[in-house]
Amino acid sequence: MRCHIATRLPVALITFFIGITTANLTAHLWPSAAARTADEQAVLEVEREYIRANAERDVAALDRVLADDFTSFGGRIRKGQRLAMLANPYFVITSIKTDGVGVSVRGDEAWVSGRAQMSGSFRGSEFTTPRYEFTRRYERRDGRWQIVSCAFSFAW
Repeated sequence: MRCHIATRLPVALITFFIGITTANLTAHLWPSAAARTADEQAVLEVEREYIRANAERDVAALDRVLADDFTSFGGRIRKGQRLAMLANPYFVITSIKTDGVGVSVRGDEAWVSGRAQMSGSFRGSEFTTPRYEFTRRYERRDGRWQIVSCAFSFAW
């Protein structure tokens, strides 16, 4: 009986330590689903704040959400221009409706993509854009997510 326990105990201990080591290594290589979900939720919260800031003309909130090196339309629009557009009394966004929104997080980078349609007015004339597809690239900087770039295309 002693011999049987003497051989099983070391095997059990080795198996235990291999399991613990593997679990720790896996956690470092592939973050847990809960951690990914927390990051995804944090990114989507910033996405909601971005849409709210546009619809409510909240320039201060948009300033916080956009990274200082933010670009859009292939680099032709920078953060300062985007903030000035939102502050312009002649340009008013009344709603941005989105659907099919998905988020992908990889480390300190994230991408939010989906379809949208924007309504508003320019110099008193109301408009509604055609449906378009968007992709926003986020980066985690100083512990918070910010939008670094936006790309758009028509949704067919």
